[in-house]
Amino acid sequence: MRTTTRLGAYVLPGDLTWLEATLRAYYPHVDELVVPCPVDGLGWSGQPVPAAECVEVVRAVDTRGIVQLVPGTWRDVDDPLRGETAQRQAALDAFGPDVGWVLQLDGDELLPRPAALLAALDLADVHGCDTVEWPMRVLYRRTRRGYLEVATAAGTPAHEYPGPVAVRRGARLSTARRTSGRRLRVLVTGDVASPAVRRPAEPGEVRVVAADPADAIVHNSWARGLAQVRAKVRGWGHARDFAAGRYLWLVWWPSRVAWRLQRDLHPLYGAVWPRLRPVPGPDLGPATSVAPARAEGHRG
Repeated sequence: MRTTTRLGAYVLPGDLTWLEATLRAYYPHVDELVVPCPVDGLGWSGQPVPAAECVEVVRAVDTRGIVQLVPGTWRDVDDPLRGETAQRQAALDAFGPDVGWVLQLDGDELLPRPAALLAALDLADVHGCDTVEWPMRVLYRRTRRGYLEVATAAGTPAHEYPGPVAVRRGARLSTARRTSGRRLRVLVTGDVASPAVRRPAEPGEVRVVAADPADAIVHNSWARGLAQVRAKVRGWGHARDFAAGRYLWLVWWPSRVAWRLQRDLHPLYGAVWPRLRPVPGPDLGPATSVAPARAEGHRG
C-alpha cells in the first residue's frame, strides 16, 4: 500500500555498517531523499565520520536522481545529542511542500517489509497521529553462528520503540528523532512481554496491534567489531551519559560467553534490555556494506 502523498526519507551519513542494504530496502518507495552532510567531516561529538563514503553509497543506490545534499556543521562537543537533533531537523526542513511523511530510518536499521510501515502511515492519518513508532529488534553482539539479540525476561523476542521512524513533514524535533504530538505505536501480534509493551500507554499515544513479527526493523545496535563499537561509544549522541569504557569492557565484551547470565544490559536504562538470546543473522541481500573502524553510531 502507498500513501496518497509524496514520501520522503533522510540518511544520516555517519555509519556505513548496513547502509547500502537498508537504503535499498526502502528506496523504491520514496520520492525525495535528503542527506544532511557535515562539511567538516565530523560527527556530533567531534569524532570523524565517513560522510563522503556514505554519500558515495547513497549516490550509487539513487538511480532516479532524487537525492538532495544539505551541507552543514553539527558538531556539539558539550551536548552531542543536541547536535544529532539539529542535524535531523536540518534534514526534515529540506523536504518540499508536497511531501506528507518522512522516514527517519538510520543506516543500521533494516526494514524488511516496507509495505507494512507504509500502511501504518495511512492508519496514522485515520487516528490523527503525527508520528509513527514501529517495532524494532536489537542485535547486540556478533557470534560465530549469528548474533546475540535482545530478548524479554522470559527469553522470547523483544521489541522496542526508540522513537518515531516516520514523522509528518514540518515536524519539530526535540530529542534526536523524537517530537511532540499524537503518535501511533504499532505493536507486534502476540507480543505481550516486551518492556515497552508492558508499560501503560502514555498521553497522546495510540496503540494498535498491526505488525507481524517479520515486519519488525532489525537494528544492528552493538553487533559490530570491537573497533566499530569503540567508535560508536565515542561518537554516540549519548556518549556523555554513561561510563562508556566501563560498559564496553565489563558488559559488552564478555557477552559472547556470559550472555546466559547477563541481565538488564542497556547502557542507559538497564531493564529496557532484559537479557540476550542467540539468533541467526538477517538476510541483507547481495549488497552489504562493511563499516570502517571510524564509523560513528547513532541510536542505542
